[in-house]
Amino acid sequence: MADNKNKNNKRKKISIILAIAFTLILFTMLSAVVSFALIYKDAIRSGIFVEDIDIGGLSVIEANNRIEGNFKNLLDNDKLILNYNDYGWKFNSKDLGLKYDFLRAVNDAYLIGRRGTYLDRFETMIDLLRRPYSVSLKSSVNSQKINELLESLEMEVNRPSLEAKIFRENNDFIVTKETLGIRLNKEETAAKITEELLNSSFYDVIIIDLVVEDIVPKHTYEKLSQIKELLGSYTTTFNSKLKGRSYNVSISAKSIDGMVLLPGEVFSFNNTVGPRTIENGYKVAPVILRGELVDGIGGGICQVSSTLYNSVLISQLGIIERTNHSIPSTYVPLGLDATVVYGALDFKFQNTLDIPIYIETVIKGNKITVNIYGKKETDRKVKLTSHIDKVVKKDTEIIFDNNMFEGDKLVEEKGRDGYRVSTYMTIYEGNRVVEKKLVSKDYYRPRKEVVKKGTKQPIQEEKTAENEGVLN
Repeated sequence: MADNKNKNNKRKKISIILAIAFTLILFTMLSAVVSFALIYKDAIRSGIFVEDIDIGGLSVIEANNRIEGNFKNLLDNDKLILNYNDYGWKFNSKDLGLKYDFLRAVNDAYLIGRRGTYLDRFETMIDLLRRPYSVSLKSSVNSQKINELLESLEMEVNRPSLEAKIFRENNDFIVTKETLGIRLNKEETAAKITEELLNSSFYDVIIIDLVVEDIVPKHTYEKLSQIKELLGSYTTTFNSKLKGRSYNVSISAKSIDGMVLLPGEVFSFNNTVGPRTIENGYKVAPVILRGELVDGIGGGICQVSSTLYNSVLISQLGIIERTNHSIPSTYVPLGLDATVVYGALDFKFQNTLDIPIYIETVIKGNKITVNIYGKKETDRKVKLTSHIDKVVKKDTEIIFDNNMFEGDKLVEEKGRDGYRVSTYMTIYEGNRVVEKKLVSKDYYRPRKEVVKKGTKQPIQEEKTAENEGVLN
C-alpha cells in the first residue's frame, strides 16, 4: 500500500513538472513570437517621443502628420528676443526663416531599436518601456533672413559719431567735444543668433543682447587740444589790382583754411582744393603754360600752394610731392615755389609729428599768410635760403626780314636766362646753427629770344637839275 502511494506521488510530481515545463516552453514560445512580432513590427517603438509628442506605435506617415499638426501653429510664437539697452524686438520662427525637419525627426525615431542583433533590439525595446526617449527637432537657419532682420534694426540702433572741431577765435583756439557713435555689429550678432537657434529646442525662447560697438570719431577733443603753438608761418604778396587772380587766391586759400592733419596723414593740395573750374567759382587769370604766361581758369592758385610749401618747410614736416615752375615766380625766391596742375602736378606733404596740426590761411590786403599750428617739441628756428648755382644764358635767334629797313630790329619773343638752383634749410638753436640740409635742386629752363632785323635798303631820292630860264 505504501509503495503504491509513493508511486502515485511520484507520478503527480512528474506530471506537475511536465505541466510546468510545458507551460514555460509554451510561454517562451509565445513570448518569442510576440516579441519577434513587436520587434519587427513596421511601427515606431513605444516609449518614443519627438519633443513632447508621443509617437510610439505609429507609422512614419502617421507620426509625421501628428508632429506637423501639433507644431505648425506654434511657429507663430515668439522664438527670439533681441535686446539693446531698454529696447527689445521679438521675432517668431517664420520671421527668422527658421525651419524644422519634422520628417527627419520621425525617421530618426523609427530607426531606434532597429539596429543590431535580435537581442540588442529586444533590450532597446525593454529599456524604452522603463525610460522613454525623446528625439529633438533639428532646425535650419536662413542666413539671408537674419541679415535682412538685422539691417532693419540698423536704422534704429546705429548713430553716427560727431567729430570734435577746432577753430580760431580772437587768436585763440576753441575746441568742441566729440560724440561717440554706435554701430550694430551685424556679423557677430548674426553668428550669435545662428549658434543659439541651432542649439536650442523647439520650445526655447532665445534672448540675445545685440552686439553693438562704439564708433570713436577721428578727431577727438583730447587730440585737438594738443594744438597750441605756431610751428611755421610764411607770407607772400600779390597784386590786388588783378581782380581775377586775387579772387582765385582767396577762394583756394579758403579751401585749406581750418584743415587738420592727424599724425601720419597726408595732405594733397589738388584733393583739398578740387578742380579749378568756372563751376567751382574760379575766374580767368594769367597762368604758366609751357613756359609762357597765358590766360587760363584758376590763375593764382600756385601762389597759395607755394606759400603753403614754405610754411610746411619751416614747420619741418615731410614733403612727399613738389614741383618747381618752369619759369621763376615773382612772389617767392627761386627754389621755393610749388606749382600745381589739377590731374597732373600736386603738392603733397605728411604730418610727421606725433600730434595733429592745424592749417590757417589769412588774407589781409594784398598779402596771403599760411600758418601751421601744432605743438613745439624744441625751440628751434628755421631759415630757408636758395643759391643760384648756375645761370644758363638764353639763346638768341635772329630772323632777317626784308620787309624791315636795315638797322631796324624788333624783339618778337622776349627771352630769359635759365637757372640751376639749390635750396637749403638752416636750423638754429638760439644763434647757433645745429643743422643745415639741402631741400631741393631745381632747374628753370632758359627761353630763347627771337629778334627780327631788317635787310631792306632805304630808297635814295635822285636830285635832277632843272633848267631855269636865263635872260640874255
